[in-house]
Amino acid sequence: MDMEQTIISSISERRLLLQGAVNFRDLGGHVTAEHQRVRRGLVYRSDHLSRLSAEDQRVLLSLNFQVVCDFRSLREQQRAPDLLPPDGSIRYHFLPVEDRDFDPATAMERVKAGDHAWMSMDFVIELYRRYLDNFGHVWGKVLTMASFRHNLPLVFHCTGGKDRTGICAALLLMTLGVEEESILLDHQLSTACNAERVQPMFAQLKTLGIEPEQATPYLNAPVDPLAAVIEHLKNTYGSVEDYLLIKGGVEQKTLTALRELLLQ
Repeated sequence: MDMEQTIISSISERRLLLQGAVNFRDLGGHVTAEHQRVRRGLVYRSDHLSRLSAEDQRVLLSLNFQVVCDFRSLREQQRAPDLLPPDGSIRYHFLPVEDRDFDPATAMERVKAGDHAWMSMDFVIELYRRYLDNFGHVWGKVLTMASFRHNLPLVFHCTGGKDRTGICAALLLMTLGVEEESILLDHQLSTACNAERVQPMFAQLKTLGIEPEQATPYLNAPVDPLAAVIEHLKNTYGSVEDYLLIKGGVEQKTLTALRELLLQ
């Protein structure tokens, strides 16, 4: 099976088809190095939920979702609040991952003003590193919530469901023992899932003189930034477990509970 077929197969296995969220995916199904499997239907990753239809909300209720974790900046969240079922049965946690030098909410305004030198692979790699170094407490909180059965199913998201969400997904899957190749493949699925939403953005940038090659590292989900942040984690903290214990404030018993709950 070639890479394109692998991606198509992976999307069909994991994607929750919703009208208002294109990158809503189950993190279950991955196989670990110890030949265990991540349980399906418990932890999901997604793009923003501000476009959910009434039918989408019914789907989430039918699957008994308990928790939504939102990593967007305050400005992103205020511009497009999540549309969750009005009965309040799904608990919403606003956990902003906000970089001091970059807010996705104002990215297009910067580009229109002529400020687009930042739109490069090096910039995205450095942004990922800052997200890892500065927001351990957020990732730790999400993994701690996921270690309790009453919080599941749980979904975490940012805007496109690829950068901040991708880091959290990688940390969870690494903690569960999923091999790096599978984690990087899961990351790449965001490019295919988001394609219908991203193509108009590429077209708009083209009118501003920005070629797709320059915009790709920011708009898509290439492997390099996530691979670089995983390498940074290993070089700086030693292991994902050490990182979560030191930077995430996670207890060892939480990691044990997470593995017991999410692996089969």
